[in-house]
Amino acid sequence: MSEQNAQSEAAGPPVGSGGPGPSARAAGRQFRLVDLVDPEILQSLQDGFAELTRTAASIRDDQGRLVTRPSRSNRFCELLGGPLHQSEACDLSNYAAATAAAKGADVPIKYVCHAGLIQFAATIRLDGQLLGTIVLGDLPEKPLTRSQVADLAHEHGVDEKALWEAARELQPCCDEDMRADISFLQLLANTLTRLCYQQAVLKERVEELTLLSETSRLLSSTLDPDRVLDNIVRTMAEVMDVKACSLRLLNEEGDELVIKATHGLSPDYLKKGPVLVAENPNDQNALAGRVITIPDMRTDPRVRYPQEARREGLVSSLAVGLIAKGKPLGTLHIYTGEPHTFTPDEIRMFRSVADQAALTVWNSQLVEEIARARGQQMELALASRVQRRLLPAGPPTIPGYDCFAVTYPSQQVGGDLHDWVKLPEGNWGLAVGDVVGKGVPAAILMAGVLAALRAQAEHIYALDHIMGRVNRSLAETTEITEFATLFYGVLDSDARRLTYSTAGHEPAILLRDGRVRRLSVGGPLLGVDSEADFKYDVVDLAPGDALVVFSDGACDAMNYESERFGRERFLESVRRNADYGAERMLREILWDIRRFAGLAPRLDDITLLVVKVL
Repeated sequence: MSEQNAQSEAAGPPVGSGGPGPSARAAGRQFRLVDLVDPEILQSLQDGFAELTRTAASIRDDQGRLVTRPSRSNRFCELLGGPLHQSEACDLSNYAAATAAAKGADVPIKYVCHAGLIQFAATIRLDGQLLGTIVLGDLPEKPLTRSQVADLAHEHGVDEKALWEAARELQPCCDEDMRADISFLQLLANTLTRLCYQQAVLKERVEELTLLSETSRLLSSTLDPDRVLDNIVRTMAEVMDVKACSLRLLNEEGDELVIKATHGLSPDYLKKGPVLVAENPNDQNALAGRVITIPDMRTDPRVRYPQEARREGLVSSLAVGLIAKGKPLGTLHIYTGEPHTFTPDEIRMFRSVADQAALTVWNSQLVEEIARARGQQMELALASRVQRRLLPAGPPTIPGYDCFAVTYPSQQVGGDLHDWVKLPEGNWGLAVGDVVGKGVPAAILMAGVLAALRAQAEHIYALDHIMGRVNRSLAETTEITEFATLFYGVLDSDARRLTYSTAGHEPAILLRDGRVRRLSVGGPLLGVDSEADFKYDVVDLAPGDALVVFSDGACDAMNYESERFGRERFLESVRRNADYGAERMLREILWDIRRFAGLAPRLDDITLLVVKVL
């Protein structure tokens, strides 16, 4: 951020109000009651309440219109207002009740309707917004007189005798019963308010996840480097609803940030001069993973080009580094055209999209490297190096566990993968996958699967959602003949619990006291059916347990007699070596496979991952 200077924030900026981001828009939305709670749920709650109190009840919106069917409606009210109490007099009465309740803060309001019946109304609110009214009552304080009934029958054109008979069925309400009913009424109103709040929060999160999923799809829709960068700045400006966006990448020497793509910025503004990292502390902080905010670029004394920002119409700014696999690639900036304090939700959304953008840039750069290679040997050598960079350099250190994993391609590059994904609160993601094919095409597809998995795993915690989104991303961006298998699990290291799902992959093995349990819950291959569903399972772990995840190459290894190593030999090898540590156990299993195959060429990639519970 050469043209700017501001405080850098590792954990996000101070909380502000308002803003252009999607969460801010959702929070300011004017909800209706039926937007938040299903009418059938409202009806069920209302019916149960009415039966409990033996009192007529209905729920109306903020304008006094019925949302539900009246419960325990009496014949007297139906003669005057119809089955749904929608006569003009009833509408006016209920509108007056709703208005009175809206002015009555959080306490029920007592009023007398046009027919002389007592009713109580309590509001349903969400963050101060009136959503609706619960109405209870339709009972007289004392029996109606014959003359009152006659006047009502004449006014509404109703048969006097029938109305009188219905009036005699009404039981006057007593103060003690009504006080109890009021307490129940207020409890129900508060319960519905909490339901509404939970629904509103859930809607915001669903909209945010949907937006992130769509953003991921847009960012990964092409591997052409120039189009990738243009997609990033355009998508970021649309997602954050801001005036402009710019993306700069580090040059080969790593000392200058070069503009690569912009959205909403003029050529004149981009000609301010070179952006040297050593001269810009904010760029250094952004490349180190901190979020940089500027409230007003026009007046901040540390902004290098305030006049240019003023002419361009730029006011507030937010910037973050593009970092993939711990390597800084460049910086991403967004700009507003008016003063704005970015909220924590907007910061979180910006970082999430920026993380996906960084992985997209990383993958596009890898593809560009491969495309520049000349000759098959050079191409294979480069692809092999790229693949080694994508795979973990070594196992993680997890207290209480012993971990190890290896991937051996059958050729110089292959389609197997494994990964360790560090997650919050002591959780670790464990992945083993196998993509169709071999060589460079398989390596590229493998990179796409890894990028999609990492982008989803860091921001979504439901395994069925992660697998579904990775599947959709693969199905929408690959050929019909390209697919992959995947085992993905999340290890809760403190609770000693594994949550997993497998997509067409060889079932993992959980070995306990010599007994084998196959972990096979999941779904179909990735990339075949974009609408496929995936299930997950939860396994409690115990000291001494050994989890072994492997690709099919471990069982498909063949000797010169074309005999497969097979699952039974593999399971026997796992049992025989179960007393060793993770690395020794894994290498002994590999040695058993190699000893069986002898000097026969390896036809498929082999991946093994072992986690032992200490």
